[in-house]
Amino acid sequence: MRNHALAHPPDVSIVVPCFNEAHRLDVAAFGAYLRAHPGVEFIFVNDGSTDGTLGVLASIESAYPSQVEVVDLHPNQGKAQAVRAGMQRALSREALYVGYFDADLATPLDAIGELMEVLDTAPKIDIAVGARVALLGRQITRRATRHYAGRVFATAASLVLGVPVYDTQCGAKLFRANAMTNELFRRPFRSRWIFDVEIFARHLAASRRKDGIYELPLRRWTDVGESRVKLTDFVRAIGEMAMIAQEYRLRRGSGILQLVSAPFLRYIGAGGVGTLFHYAVLTLSVELFGASPTLSTVLGALVGAFVNYQLNYHLTFVSVAPHRSTLRAYLLVACLTTALSGFGMSYLVSGHGVHYLLAQIACTAVVLVVGYVLNKSWTFAAQGKRSSRAPEASNARELETESSVSQQPR
Repeated sequence: MRNHALAHPPDVSIVVPCFNEAHRLDVAAFGAYLRAHPGVEFIFVNDGSTDGTLGVLASIESAYPSQVEVVDLHPNQGKAQAVRAGMQRALSREALYVGYFDADLATPLDAIGELMEVLDTAPKIDIAVGARVALLGRQITRRATRHYAGRVFATAASLVLGVPVYDTQCGAKLFRANAMTNELFRRPFRSRWIFDVEIFARHLAASRRKDGIYELPLRRWTDVGESRVKLTDFVRAIGEMAMIAQEYRLRRGSGILQLVSAPFLRYIGAGGVGTLFHYAVLTLSVELFGASPTLSTVLGALVGAFVNYQLNYHLTFVSVAPHRSTLRAYLLVACLTTALSGFGMSYLVSGHGVHYLLAQIACTAVVLVVGYVLNKSWTFAAQGKRSSRAPEASNARELETESSVSQQPR
C-alpha cells in the first residue's frame, strides 16, 4: 500500500499470501526476522480477507516500511492468483531471489537462508523448494492422515511430471529472479488448488531439463491450525492433475496416462458415479425405509444428478465459473438430452421396430456424446471464455493498485 522505491534492491523478496489470517499471523516472528535480516523484504498479499488481516498487515508495514509491502486484492481470488500477483510484484524489485512462504509459518523463516544457500552454491538450479521429510534429526510434525495423503498425491504428481518429486505442496519455495521465473508467473494458472504442480510443469516444459528444481529436506516443519481442505478440494485436485497432464504433456510416451487424464473419460466416470448414487438411494429408500419405488427413483435421480454435476464441475472440466450460471446451463442440457433420449427411443422402437434395449444403448451413446459436447462448449466454457479475459481484469486491478500506491509518498 506504500510506494516502495527502494534505494537498494533487497537480496530476497518473499511473498506471503494471506486470507483471514488475523489470528494466526505471528507478528513477533516476522518482526524478529526482519530486524535480523535487513536484506530480506516481505510482500504480504491480502487476498480479500473478511477479518482483521489487512489491519494486522498494515501495522507490520508501518513498523518496517523499508522491508514490508502490503498488496490488497479485492475480491478474494484464491491462493494461486494471490501468489502470482505477489510474485510479479517481487520480480519488479530486482532482488536476487524471490519466493513465497505460507502465512502460518509452518515452515520457520530460518528456512529462507537454507534455500538461499542452495541457489547460491548451484547456479543451474532455478527453484529450491522445501520438502517435509521425516528424517532422523529433523523435526517434522505432521498428522498421519495428511502424510499418507501427501504420499499418494506426490506419487501422482511424479507420474504426471515425469520426475520423482517428493513434496510439491510445501509452502516454502524460492526462485532465482531471472527470465525463466518471470515466464513461470506471467500467465494466470489454470489450476487454483495445485498450482505448485503447474509451476513445476511450466518449468519442465520450458527448460526441457530436470536438474533445475531442487528439493531441500526441511529441518523443522509443524502442522499449524485447522485444515481448510474439503472433500471437493480432493476431487478438484484430481481434475487439475489430469488437466496438467493433458495440457503440458511432459510424458509424451505414456499413452495410458494421457488416456486416463482424457476429459471424455472423466465425463463417463462422473456419469457412472452419479448412476451408482442413483441406484444406491433407490435401493436404500425402498429396502430400509419402505418408500415407494416411484418416489425413491425420483429422489435417487436428484442425488445422482447433484453428484454428477459436482464431479463434472470439479473433476471433468475443472471450472472456475460461479455455480449460479453453470448449474442453470447444466439443468438445461440435462432437459435437452432427456428429451433427445425420449425422441430417439420413440423413433427407433415405434418407427423402425428396433428392440428397446438396443435402442436404449444407441440413445445412451448419442446422449453421452451430445451432453459432453454441450457441457464442454457451453455449460462450463461459457464462463471459461469470460474467465479468459480475467488476466486483463487482473492486470487492470494491479495497475489500479500501482496507481494508488504511487500516490502515497513514503
